[in-house]
Amino acid sequence: MSEHEIIILLRDPQQQPTADIVAATKAFIAGLFPAAEHIDVTCTDEVRYYDCGGNFEHIHCPACQTELSVEQWHSLMDADYNAESNSFAMQQLALPCCGKLCNLNQLQYSFEQGFGRFAIIMDNSVGAVDAATQAAIEVFLGKQPVKIIYRH
Repeated sequence: MSEHEIIILLRDPQQQPTADIVAATKAFIAGLFPAAEHIDVTCTDEVRYYDCGGNFEHIHCPACQTELSVEQWHSLMDADYNAESNSFAMQQLALPCCGKLCNLNQLQYSFEQGFGRFAIIMDNSVGAVDAATQAAIEVFLGKQPVKIIYRH
């Protein structure tokens, strides 16, 4: 498996495309990215966390733009994670900087990270996904906005 991956998530971590779309996703993505050596499509009952690996730089509050420490972020992750269901709840949590309520997926990550029940994971043999390709993916997935994560 490549050390560089592209992960495509729906912006709403609770959403999944219809079963017909899920079944056709791998072929659709292979058509867009013929150089990709592996493409995995995952649907789960639980909300999973998808990280950017070594690309991680920082996390900011979406309200006041304060940088959250890794320790603060870990506390938020712990508060939202349900070990019994092995899932993130995506509940509204009060941020330690300004008290703004938001879920973990709404934080501003650099590089992008996210949460979801549906994910497309492929090796990054294509470089950056351009806006037109991202728009085509969103239309294919039922006009659902997506989040692109570059994992290294």
